[in-house]
Amino acid sequence: MTASSIPFGGATRRTTRGVERFPPWALVATVVAGLGLGVAALFNDASLAVGTALVGLVFAGLLVLYKPQIGVMVIMSTMLMSYPSALRGVGPFTINNLLGLSLVLLLAFQLYRGHDYWFLREPEIRLLIGIALVLITMQQLNKLIWPDIKYLLPKVQKSGHLAYYGEVDVGGRWIFELLSRIAFTIFFVNWIRTPRQLKWVLYLMSFCILAVIPTLGPDMVKGEAEYRITSKLVGWAENINRFAFMMNVGIALFLHLAISAKSLVGRLGWLLCAAGSLPLVLLTASRSGFLGLCLVGLLLFTSDELPRRAKVSSAAGGFVFGLLVFFFVLGDAHRERLTNLNPFSTEQTVATRVEGARSTETRVVTLGEALEIIAAHPLTGVGLGNFRWVNAYLNGSYKPPHNSYIWSAAEGGIFTTLLYLVLFGYLYRRIQKLRTQYKNHPVLPHFPNWLNTYLVLFFFFSIFADVWLEVHIYFIISFSIVLSRWALDEELRGRGLTGAIAGTPGARRAVVRELYRPKPAPEPA
Repeated sequence: MTASSIPFGGATRRTTRGVERFPPWALVATVVAGLGLGVAALFNDASLAVGTALVGLVFAGLLVLYKPQIGVMVIMSTMLMSYPSALRGVGPFTINNLLGLSLVLLLAFQLYRGHDYWFLREPEIRLLIGIALVLITMQQLNKLIWPDIKYLLPKVQKSGHLAYYGEVDVGGRWIFELLSRIAFTIFFVNWIRTPRQLKWVLYLMSFCILAVIPTLGPDMVKGEAEYRITSKLVGWAENINRFAFMMNVGIALFLHLAISAKSLVGRLGWLLCAAGSLPLVLLTASRSGFLGLCLVGLLLFTSDELPRRAKVSSAAGGFVFGLLVFFFVLGDAHRERLTNLNPFSTEQTVATRVEGARSTETRVVTLGEALEIIAAHPLTGVGLGNFRWVNAYLNGSYKPPHNSYIWSAAEGGIFTTLLYLVLFGYLYRRIQKLRTQYKNHPVLPHFPNWLNTYLVLFFFFSIFADVWLEVHIYFIISFSIVLSRWALDEELRGRGLTGAIAGTPGARRAVVRELYRPKPAPEPA
């Protein structure tokens, strides 16, 4: 199979037949809805508002029914951004919940019609389900081990009233988010069917990253580091280190889109987005963000997306621009924090170089406490979402471990960590295979190279934050599975066989068996 033969442009064949034209009954429903809203307006404003909401939900449901990829993209946007309160919904009736329920019903009907459970044969999805089962089991088991510990903790002031550390049981929320993100992964690999749809997913992701820029401001909440910029628009931007991580992912994505853009205007626009994001990483004064920025430059320089001369010019230009920002835009506090990378700062250093050294020493102490908890509970951990209040009870510190590898062992036990590492091994190997297959793709050229950068950044930032709880690993898995599926489909077609996506489930299984069946030896002449 050649790289350029991977399908593009037209949609991959569907198991179920798509909608060829706008159905006539939808026109009738539109007229009826308009008349109903007109009648509701005759009564009062409340009736009109309720009627409008119901009509909007019905039409949104129909849109998702006919275009499920739109529902997947909307859910992805809610995972990256915080919608205005008027659009979030009330109680359990939120955008994510309603869309998720609609897609679950649609997926159930699709499986009933086709009996095609191909996504459950993907090792990454199986491992995600295994990790979820282990974490939920350990969380429930630890309810027996730590039943009343939160009431033994000292009272603290929270929002004008006294409360206990860990009084709110967040285990249920963590479990719901864990399962819903696995469901999102299954939705994504089922309904993002063409490279052009995946391209629109990248545009959506770029927009969600750029949308935080107008809301940037100093971190005024803690009152300690007012020079460090952050944003309150989205969850990942409220935390400074996570904000720096996502901006690094954005820089790599903008550079990828600039390289793959076909017009000069598009290339210049994406290059400006990448250049404008670079100072934001440094203004966070995040040391992990600063090192991650260097890692992005190194990965771009060693990749094959650009000719050698262009890579040297880009690296030199980025380095000079970074130096100008470092010396002429950043303040003394920024530079002090970014250059203090010593994890073994002494008390004297802490006293003289407060910002960087104190934060580093605190992290080292918390990691030591987490290792003690792991040694005491190596198999079960302390349960999902329980590390903070267990550590507060044992050591008087309510800080997280700031390390995903340590976090997984501390809350889920060493088996959880091992499952995650096996998952990463499968994922890394899959992406490396895809890099050569999509090298000259006309719609997504070198896209697996950006996926590789995303994954390496994820591994790196896992040393400094518990990012395994977030959405990134689910995005990377979703992207890589759909790319592999398209490549397999084209490989089968190149051999004169039915593609992996077309036909009935039985026909697809027969094709795969035929592909790997040993050929009989030729008879001697």
